[in-house]
Amino acid sequence: MSNRLIIPLLCAASVAFFSGSTSHKEAQQQAPVVRHHHKDAGQVASSFAVNVKNGVQFSLDVRNNTSRMVELRFPNGMTHDFVVLDESGREVWRLSNGKMYTQALQNKLIKSRDDAVFSDGWAGRNMHGKFTAVAILASENHPMVQRVEFALR
Repeated sequence: MSNRLIIPLLCAASVAFFSGSTSHKEAQQQAPVVRHHHKDAGQVASSFAVNVKNGVQFSLDVRNNTSRMVELRFPNGMTHDFVVLDESGREVWRLSNGKMYTQALQNKLIKSRDDAVFSDGWAGRNMHGKFTAVAILASENHPMVQRVEFALR
């Protein structure tokens, strides 16, 4: 089996494992903005939104729910990634494809009751059908993987 097939399958499996199923899938597919929420033991929560109004916009909002500052540690320059999978689970787009990241460790501090927002967009030109967006927070100490289903018509 080639790496071109193994990597998307591993990504899809990890997304299924970490995020579980979403409710109200039919309602989510009709809405221009779709959200999914995740909590990390009451400390760090995240919300992943996909807006399909003008192209496809992704926004991963990471919130510090504690009364103290939280540090997100990253092993390199990549803090997050967004991936789009088609109905069969095949990867059709990845934000990090073709990008180079520094190999230096980095951190991001989030103040008490504050947010860090990671966002980007995908043109999605000439694409139609049902898709799954995957948001990945590449933090070593608070890793998160979330998915949201959406449709392009």
